[in-house]
Parts: sequence; structure tokens; C-alpha cells
Amino acid sequence: MREVSSKILLTLILLLLSASSLRAQDFDLSITPPEEPDSTVVMAPDDPDRNWWHLLKKGKLSLNDTTVVYPKFLKFCVDVYHWGDRFFNTFDPLYVEGTGHRWKARLVNENWTDSYALRFKGSDVSLRMLSDLNANIGAYIHYMAVSVGYSVDMKTVFTGQKNDHSRLETNFNCALFNFDLSYVRTHGTYIRHFTGFNDNRIFKSDFPGTKMTNFNVSLYYFLNNKKYSQGAAYNFSKYQRRSAGSWMFGFGYTNLDISMDFTTMAPELKPHYQFPVNLLNLHYYSYCALFGYGYNWVWHPKWLFNITVMPSIGANHCYEDSSDGSGTQLALNIHGRTSLTYNHRALFCSIIGKITGNWYTSKNLSLFNAIEYFSANVGFRF
Repeated sequence: MREVSSKILLTLILLLLSASSLRAQDFDLSITPPEEPDSTVVMAPDDPDRNWWHLLKKGKLSLNDTTVVYPKFLKFCVDVYHWGDRFFNTFDPLYVEGTGHRWKARLVNENWTDSYALRFKGSDVSLRMLSDLNANIGAYIHYMAVSVGYSVDMKTVFTGQKNDHSRLETNFNCALFNFDLSYVRTHGTYIRHFTGFNDNRIFKSDFPGTKMTNFNVSLYYFLNNKKYSQGAAYNFSKYQRRSAGSWMFGFGYTNLDISMDFTTMAPELKPHYQFPVNLLNLHYYSYCALFGYGYNWVWHPKWLFNITVMPSIGANHCYEDSSDGSGTQLALNIHGRTSLTYNHRALFCSIIGKITGNWYTSKNLSLFNAIEYFSANVGFRF
């Protein structure tokens, strides 16, 4: 009996301990609030549906998609891109709107020429020169600020002659500022007006003794950058929804080398030549402050007209091989541009005109040199 009683007692003690343990667990659960579901979806790095490389191969990668999974370095680059986009490309949506596309394809016909107006001080004789029109046809594809393309020189195509005029230009534009860089090299031009010759009427005479190299950089800031978009008029990267204008200011640098050998003029012109030198060389660089105004006129939701004028003032610094010798003179230059753009959904068409003029003046002479540019563009965004 004692054995049975001991077993019964031991069993009761174990049952009591087990019951107390269960009650303690029940108590703990009763005071712990239920967990709320996590609203942040964390994708696994190897998730094939949201992996950046998988999406890129399928053509579905979007930098604005916050669920895409990137490696650490790429994620850092994407975050920097989003910060830069917010800082440099913030607009008032009532005035400027994004196109919704990052890619553009464009066909363009580019035409440009260079001109010179020369006068030696103390002489009433002036000389004006203008080159033939240089024409290119090209195709380009753009992804945001990066573009690649190829153009064909029409003179080479139709005549088989190598063109002695070449031009390179690149541009970066955002809401806050615009950056332009250009390089132009020419050899030979035509005299169009010579005081006292041909009854002062326009004519055309070959002048192969002219060479020019022009390197130009300009950077300027838009004061009304929330409402005015220069990219809408020249880069087709935005839509200007309402008319707006902006003052702008910045900085410009030019390195210009012009030489003229007057002994290469046509024989019939030489009797009228009264200049004090047979060889003129102007080699100088200039630093200038840019200031001006641009205006976008939207007279119809699909049409945009822009005009921008930016004069500049600074100093010309001559190299020792310049005809005037080393020294410093006043620099007065001008940048002007205009465009007419038509937008229809993803399609755009535009005509653009630009002029960059540099005025060199000293105690001996005055020379105004300009590069005139015109283009016709058609393309679409995707």
C-alpha cells in the first residue's frame, strides 16, 4: 500500500508542476501583443523577379522602381542618381513637365559657316569674308545625358573632296545650368565684300590663305530654373507647358587662333589692297562674364518658340606670336540662339539657329569673327 501511495503522490506532484508550467506559458502569451505585419517588403538578393540584371535583360529595368534589388555599389550609384535628379532637375509642374522617357532617337541636318569682318584703324578699307555652307546629315541615339551617333559630310559625299572645315560640339543641360563645349577648325574662305571693289557690291572670291581654330567653353546658371526649361527648346528632354523666361549668368572661355595671308588673294583684288601687313595673325584667349535672358513662348500646347541672347564682357590675352604682340585688350562677345519646336506625343520636330561671335579690337585693327549654325531635327522618345 505504501508503494502504491508513494507512486500516486509522485504522479500528483508531476501533474501539478506541469499544470503550473502551462499556466505560466498561458500568462506570458496573454500579455504579449500580436505582431503587426511588416509593410516594408524586403526582397531577397537572389530573387529572380526583382534582380536588376534579370530585369535589364528583359528590358524592364526602371531606375524609379524601388523594389529592384542591386548589389551594394550599384545601389549606392542609383541612390546618388536619385539625389542628383531631385537636386538638379526639380521643376514647377505647372510650367515644366517631364517627357516620361529616357531614350531618344534623332535624325538631324546640321549646317554651319564662319564669317569675318576686318578693318585696320586709320584706313577706310574694310574686308568681309564668309565661307561656304558646311552641311552634315547624321543619326543619333540618346539615353539621358549620354548620346552616340554618326554624321556624314555632304560635300565629301557629292564631290569626293575632303572638307577642310570641321566642328565638334557637346552639351550638358539640367534645370539649374547649361554647359557647352565646342571646337571648330577651318581652312580657306571667300571674300564677299572689299571696299572700293565691284562698286562695293557683294561678290565671291576664293581666299585660301585663311585659317581659324576656335575652342569655346561656356557655363551659365538659370535664375528662374523652376519655371523655365532650356532643355525643352534645345534638348527635347522636357515639355514647357506655360510661357516663361529667365535671366541667366555665367562664365565663358575662348581660345582663338586666326591667320590671314593676304598674298593669296585673287590678282584682281590686290590693287585695292591698302592694309599695312601681308600676314595677319591673331592668337589669344579670353575670359568673360556671361549674362543674358532666355524666353520660352508657348502659344499652343504642341508648339514652343525660344529666343536667348547672352552678351559677354571680359579680357583678351594675346600670345607672343600674335601680330599685336603679347598684351591684354577688352573682349566683347555674344552668344545667341533660337528654336522652334513641335511636340506630338513621343514625336518631336525642331529647327534651331545659333551664333557665337568674338570681337577683337586693339589700337591697330578690329576683327569680328562669328560661327553661324542652323539645324533641322526630327525624332521620337521611347
